[in-house]
Amino acid sequence: MAAYAAVTSLLQSLDQLSQTDHSSCSVLYKKDQTEVLTEKYTFLKAFLEDFTNVFHEDKTMKHLERMIQEAAHGVEDTIDSHVYDSLVFLQSRRERRKANTIFHQNLEYAIEEIGLIQREVTKKIKISRFNSKISHSRDTSSQIPLDQKDMIVGLDEDVLKIKDRLIVQSSRLEVVPIVGMGGIGKTTLARRVYDDSLIIYHFYVRAWINVSQEFDTRDIFLGILRSVSVVSDEVERNSTNEQLAERVYRSLKGRKYLVILDDMWSIEAWKHVRRSFPDDHNGSRIAMTTRLVDVASSASSGNSLHQMRFLSTEESWTLLRDKVFGGGSYPPELEKIGRYIVHQCQGLPLAVVTIGGLLSKMSKGIRSWENVAEKVGSLMTSDTMDCLSILSLSYNHLPPYLKPCFLYIGVFAETREIPVWKLIKLWIAEGFIKKVEHKNPEDVAEESLRELVDRSLVLVGKNTSLGKIKSCKMHDLVRDMCLRVAQTENFIHFKTRYGHDVLLENTDCLRRVVDFNKYTHSELSEFMPLTRSFFFKYPYKFCLPSQSSFRLLRILDVYFTTSIFYSSESISELVHLRYFACPSYDGLVQSLCNLWNIQTIIIHDKSPRGMLITTHSLAWEVLNMPQLRHIHTKNFSLFIPLPTSLFADSENHLQTLTGLMPSSCNVVVFQRIPNLKKLGILNVDSVATEKCHCLDNLVHLTQLEKLKVDFKKDHVHCLRSWRMSDWVYTPRLHIPHCDDFPPKLKKLTLCRTHLQWEDMNFLTKLPNLEVLKLKHRAFHGDIWKLSDEDEEGFFRLKFLLLETMYLEQWEATSYHFPTLEHLVLTDCYSLEQIPFDFADIQTLQLIQLHKCMHSVLVSAEQIQEEQQSLGNDDLVICVNYIRE
Repeated sequence: MAAYAAVTSLLQSLDQLSQTDHSSCSVLYKKDQTEVLTEKYTFLKAFLEDFTNVFHEDKTMKHLERMIQEAAHGVEDTIDSHVYDSLVFLQSRRERRKANTIFHQNLEYAIEEIGLIQREVTKKIKISRFNSKISHSRDTSSQIPLDQKDMIVGLDEDVLKIKDRLIVQSSRLEVVPIVGMGGIGKTTLARRVYDDSLIIYHFYVRAWINVSQEFDTRDIFLGILRSVSVVSDEVERNSTNEQLAERVYRSLKGRKYLVILDDMWSIEAWKHVRRSFPDDHNGSRIAMTTRLVDVASSASSGNSLHQMRFLSTEESWTLLRDKVFGGGSYPPELEKIGRYIVHQCQGLPLAVVTIGGLLSKMSKGIRSWENVAEKVGSLMTSDTMDCLSILSLSYNHLPPYLKPCFLYIGVFAETREIPVWKLIKLWIAEGFIKKVEHKNPEDVAEESLRELVDRSLVLVGKNTSLGKIKSCKMHDLVRDMCLRVAQTENFIHFKTRYGHDVLLENTDCLRRVVDFNKYTHSELSEFMPLTRSFFFKYPYKFCLPSQSSFRLLRILDVYFTTSIFYSSESISELVHLRYFACPSYDGLVQSLCNLWNIQTIIIHDKSPRGMLITTHSLAWEVLNMPQLRHIHTKNFSLFIPLPTSLFADSENHLQTLTGLMPSSCNVVVFQRIPNLKKLGILNVDSVATEKCHCLDNLVHLTQLEKLKVDFKKDHVHCLRSWRMSDWVYTPRLHIPHCDDFPPKLKKLTLCRTHLQWEDMNFLTKLPNLEVLKLKHRAFHGDIWKLSDEDEEGFFRLKFLLLETMYLEQWEATSYHFPTLEHLVLTDCYSLEQIPFDFADIQTLQLIQLHKCMHSVLVSAEQIQEEQQSLGNDDLVICVNYIRE
């Protein structure tokens, strides 16, 4: 929701303005004005949180939202514009005094304007409270499948699983939740089970209740009573909710019943009705369908959830064929194009049925089907179809703080999975993430993402080795719905391919602009003075004008450009910049020093230098930026010179630093960045003959959780012996005592370090290590034998990766890896087998093999068989390529 995002962003700007100690901005701050604005917009934020979903179809509410949005944008633009002028343009005291006077007058006008809006909001609140029962139109589009007979393909296995849970298992009352995104077939599955002859025979009483978003407890109770007995008009008219709840309880008492609660959206709805279901230990069941994991988990009391899956391509084709041809014969020449069409539907039954309904009314010629294939996405989300309205229910039900986060995912190209680390930092830079006491913004943002996943709007792409979400994505239909809402609310503007763009006639309203055009020359327009975010995804060349017209820019992402042109002045003028991603570090050193609002710097060097890894200096002025939290680098290393002063000027908030040279891993540097959580060390010294001691000072990084050490130029350190076929590897890294490692270290990655396996004994003593990744001869030697001493072992390790390790024998027991869950072996051509004693690791869930010997696969299968004989059927073996 654009209004909520605007208010949240403004409140953060006001908070930052009141706390800033920047000399050029302190004169801007008037406590009384800031406090009044904060108070009024906090009130409006609470109003939006409480009433937006209640009045989401109310025209007056939409008008109020637009007024609030424009007012919040206006105040923020006034503040940020004056800050920019004070820092960049205004030089003389006279100019500053005059500008300050005008600025504070404008804030007074803004306070008057928001006071008028606040009065309108107060009227709206009074009206809603006067009407004790607000009438809502109940949208039942998600309650009834488009066509029952059309959507039963691919559900046979699901039906058997649900029937088993309803009939065979425990005699006590249980709740069976069916969870999945809109249109995936939850209601269809529940209906098929409900109407099954065995289910009808097994349960004495059955009841089907449509709950929906705007649930009414009274309607739920009456629906159950009508299913199990005759309800008189007098009972319906005169009974209170408590009396109806008691009637439901007595009607079900002593009977084996099945109640289906379809389309549950609220934990509150479940809390209102759950006490009316007696548990007589006679095998009664309650099944519910919902899009929300938290609702399902709350009701199931620890029982597993039944997650709906997408259809396979074969199942989708069968469903489409049945919809169009009614199960009869079909022209064989249509099968290829038909399979392409269902592939575009990405396994969502609702999408397949929608397209099938369209094709059933068209000519059965190949030309007609090809026309549909070319525009299948737009056809599924056209206004004449139900797809968009069904999926929009999930968006409308989102709490206001999640709506901007969801819409913002639209700035990412649909062809790629979305890196979560980047998405989270963008949310924070935009000001979408609410402040939570004793939590950092990154953790709160991760919780917001998890909530979107649990609400079936966002899909998990990959998980990290620590079990968090690494990448995410959206189903194409959900993404289309997201983009439509984002553009309707003027939340994001997508730049057209050609020069003419009708929306550019009113450039003041374009807060976020995205350019997805490939291989085009992209230049920032000089007519977008209020734009806050710019994303260029594919342009061949990018130009940033000097004397920037984008003086309020907060986010500039030109990460994918192949060439970038800007002057140092044009970057240094972007004093509001919070997030900056670009493909080159050249010329940025001095510019970065002026970006006092910067939070995230991402520079992945794409300069045409071949394999050469260059080194750049990182000034202390950048590290001391008050808001800076993350520095991500790739393909170059960073050197940090010793500071000129003995003491830090201010508290340092840096959490991520990658590409740091070993020579900068000293006590002075580490003591200045005590809050660091993720560190990447990159050694590009190809002539060093002594061991690197870059880990010796890590003890000063008490908050460090993730560490990666990478040595480049591997071939320089390989010295040939007398025989040309042999290689001698010199250990490059000194491993300090375990007490000198950060106490919170959870993840360690070593790459090309050429350690001896004896050094591993130091790593076994790391108390909190959960992930260990060894890559490209991180250790050298034919045999890895762990110590037989009782106290030696990776007692908390969950994930172990061995990649391109020239290891032949691995001697270890289950005692050394008692909590291991995930083992990955990649390019380990010489390894003979996995230790058989791993069969005794009860936590082991997954073994992944890629480019390994066949004997390794045999040993993995033996471990799996042994675990199955012990009753553990959870271990899975994934094989990509095995060397015979």
